[in-house]
Order: sequence, then C-alpha cells, then structure tokens
Amino acid sequence: MTLTENTSHSTAHRVGVYGWTPGQGGVHHHRIAEPIRVLAEHGNRAFHGIQLDDEILSTVDTVLAHTLHDEDSSEAWELLAKSDSHRMVFDVDDWMWAPDYQPFRDHYTPENLARLFRNVEIAHVVTTPSPVIAEFLSRYNSNIWVIPNTVPAWLLSHTMPPREAPAVGYQGSSSHVHDWRPSTLEGLVKFLRDCPDWELKWYGPQPGNLVELDAVKHYPWASIDTHYRRVSFDVGIGPLRDTPFNRAKSSLRAVEYAALGVVAVLPDLPPYRGWVEDGVTGRLIQSHETLRGVLGDLARQSTARVQMAAAARVRAQAWTTEANIREWVAAWASL
Repeated sequence: MTLTENTSHSTAHRVGVYGWTPGQGGVHHHRIAEPIRVLAEHGNRAFHGIQLDDEILSTVDTVLAHTLHDEDSSEAWELLAKSDSHRMVFDVDDWMWAPDYQPFRDHYTPENLARLFRNVEIAHVVTTPSPVIAEFLSRYNSNIWVIPNTVPAWLLSHTMPPREAPAVGYQGSSSHVHDWRPSTLEGLVKFLRDCPDWELKWYGPQPGNLVELDAVKHYPWASIDTHYRRVSFDVGIGPLRDTPFNRAKSSLRAVEYAALGVVAVLPDLPPYRGWVEDGVTGRLIQSHETLRGVLGDLARQSTARVQMAAAARVRAQAWTTEANIREWVAAWASL
C-alpha cells in the first residue's frame, strides 16, 4: 500500500503523511497514530509529532490534524492553506459544538468553535467516524469521508488474561461518567447480587457507590495498548444517554468488544446499530429492557455467550486498521 504519488515538480520528492497532534489519549491513537502506523508498516513515509515546522513540511505532502481550535495552531493552519503547498486533512470525531461533559462545554467557547469550523472549511479533506458529524460539517466542507474507528489486527488473536470468575467489564473516561443514570447503576448492583458468582471489572473513573462492593475490581485508566493487553471479561457494557452528543459517537466500543471476543451489551442507539447484531454478536438493549435484565439472561446462557463472542470476532476481521487502511489513503489523497 503506497500513497498516491503527487506528480507536480514541487512535491514529487516529498510524498508522505504527517500527523500533527499532541500525541495523547484515545483520539490521538485511533484517528492519527493507528492509520499512520499501518501506512508506515507498508513502507510509506508516515509519522506524527507535536511540532509543525518547515523541516517537517519539507518531507511530506500531506498534513493530518485533529480538531484544531486554539489560536496559535489555527493561525498555522491558515498559513499552511495560504501556501497551497500541502494536502490538508482535518479530522473531527466528537460533537463538540454541543457536548454533554461540562469541561468540554467550558473549553469549546464560541471563539474556539468559530476557529474549529474555519479550520474545517479551509481543509482539503475532512474525515470523521460519524455519519451524523459528516452531515453537520458538510455545510462547511463538501469533501467529507466517513472512516470508522478501527483496532489493530493483533487484537483478533489476542488471548485475554485468565479470569477467576465470569465477569462484566466496563471501560470509559471521565466524560462518560454522566452516562450512568442512578437507576442503571442500581440495576448493575442488583445484577451482581442476583449473580454472586459474577464480578465487575471497571476500567477508568468509577462512580463512588460501586467502590465498596467486593465483586467490583477497579483499574485506573491506562494507555490504549496497555488496556487492550490487560482487559479480561466476558460481557462488555457501555450505557449512553440519548443526547445529540452521544448519537454522534463512533462505533468504537462495539468494535473493541468484538475484536476481543467479548459479548457487547450496548444501548440501541445510532453508534451501535449495524455494528452489534442483536442476539447474534451481542445485545442491543431495547427501550422496554433493563441492563440488569439483559445481563441476567446472558449470565444464565453460557452457550449463547460463547456463540455470540465467536460471531462478533469473525465480524471484527473487517474492522481492523490493516483492513481499512485503503479508506484512509483514499481520503487523504482526495482533492
């Protein structure tokens, strides 16, 4: 797999992609580091870093950025556009113009959002994992590509560490704590009491009323690679409130669970429809169902769990970065 050659005299010698990124967190990992990793493994010039300078620009013809909105970076993005010397790719993966999480609301001020939309407007290419975000941003830029989040291919053959007991797992950052309604948490606690042979493994910030339960194992948030190698559970959960921000979320949680061979139990919302086939590769909780009830059913259906996990892992073969790198290249090369 190679990048499309730019045949102009000024750029033919510097075909390559540079990801201009702070280099932190899941967004950086999935939207920049992962595709650049696979592209580099195919022998292409592809790398990422926190700086954008003339030396770096002299070695590539494509610059990839994610959700730039601060004043200094936006000024540099404008200058790059005026130079007309590079393909400019802008990625957006969250509905930051109406976030649920208060720190996001505080940070994405009208001024920051105006710069974000301007940066989308002047990019040659816009990428996003969400069809909802793509539709919204089409008012600013017509060249938008929906490219889902993916996982490394090695995850499909990874064997999770052994478990002492069957386990439900949850993974989520601070921005998802508000998705846990009191009634949902109460239902989860009741499930653990209904099924005392099961335990809960919680990765990331944890609501206080779960801390005291013996059946709960808590693990602080870690790097993506470390997280993938240490997680070990049978059923994966991920409640979401039905909000505009969450309806624009990506399918990543479902993709990760499938690749790990975990049965996903997720809400029947747009991010997961088409990624979880209800009753075949996992469960989509319907409006008349509860998390407690669905988990209880699965706890009693060991054969069904094994079958769903196996079916999900087969589906996930199409959801690796290696299997989807051509989509990234096609987007980056489009003008």
